[in-house]
Amino acid sequence: MSEEEKWEPSFMRLSPSKIDTYMKCPREFYYKYIAKIPEKKTIHLFRGSLVHAILEDLFKKQFKSFKSWEEGKPSEWMQEQFETRWASDIDTKGWLWELHSDAEMAAMKVETGELLQNFVSSVNKKLNEMVEWKIYKSKWQAWNCVAPKYAEKWVKSHDYAIIGIVDAVCNDFDGGTTLLDYKTSKRYGPYLPEDYYRQLIIYAFLYTLEMGEMPKFVGVSYLRFDDTFYVKVNQGVLDEAKELIKMVHDCLKERMEVEENYEQKPQNLCKWCSFYKGNGGTCDVQIPKWKPKGKTYKKSTVKSENAVLSEEDFLAYADVPEEESGMIVGKVDESKPVKTGVVYDD
Repeated sequence: MSEEEKWEPSFMRLSPSKIDTYMKCPREFYYKYIAKIPEKKTIHLFRGSLVHAILEDLFKKQFKSFKSWEEGKPSEWMQEQFETRWASDIDTKGWLWELHSDAEMAAMKVETGELLQNFVSSVNKKLNEMVEWKIYKSKWQAWNCVAPKYAEKWVKSHDYAIIGIVDAVCNDFDGGTTLLDYKTSKRYGPYLPEDYYRQLIIYAFLYTLEMGEMPKFVGVSYLRFDDTFYVKVNQGVLDEAKELIKMVHDCLKERMEVEENYEQKPQNLCKWCSFYKGNGGTCDVQIPKWKPKGKTYKKSTVKSENAVLSEEDFLAYADVPEEESGMIVGKVDESKPVKTGVVYDD
């Protein structure tokens, strides 16, 4: 029996979000997924769930064909869905106004509506330009490229004890497959942050295992900016993802459920962590003081032909908005967590 056949996963089923949390800080992983200490969910998490749910229904239920898109007034449908779901999923949670000001909530509502309308406009723009630039003879042909083959595609592996959700699976005119992960975040730049890169290659690995087909690309689609960054998929990328998954499982098997075995990783992100003592949590990590870098040059990190940026490098050049942690500065909620259905934490 080979070493691969002897290998077994840990006691926990993983996901791309769990792996990112472990890589960012093992102690946060312990608090969140082993001790399961309740956290206060902010508007950013609920907004993300709302947007993903509407985009899933957009192609999976409402507009399954170009004819339905052309005759169905997608912009009006999108606005109606947004207003209805905001009223039921956001306005009903009065405690959100204890975490955010009226101005913040109002601004988030306007921003979310514009983000969704921008998605509809981007689809129409692509359909028009593909015909105008003679890539396709008709919008009907272009539709088969623009509309995803699957929306919210669950991918999983029993052997590696991991599961994930691919937001969209698209086919190009050559029949190649591209996986897309939608992001509502303000976190944007001409690079792939390291945690996004990890998520993407794991999706590629799981999709290949489940579908028996290697995608050509996986990408992050920034919905705010109507822009997408891609990772070219090859066997090296898939092997990297597999080793990453196995490494986290092996670490969990070694550390088990003992808090002291999960070390702290002091970083600037700690100030947004719900488990930090300054926010009412129990973690006593010492946040590193900021120091000027001076006039030095740093080489970029390159993995599998795809440039990525570490969290440390990212923080050196950009302020991370609170929504990236999904939490807000404040005390840990010790009460029973509110049941809200699916909440996207990645």
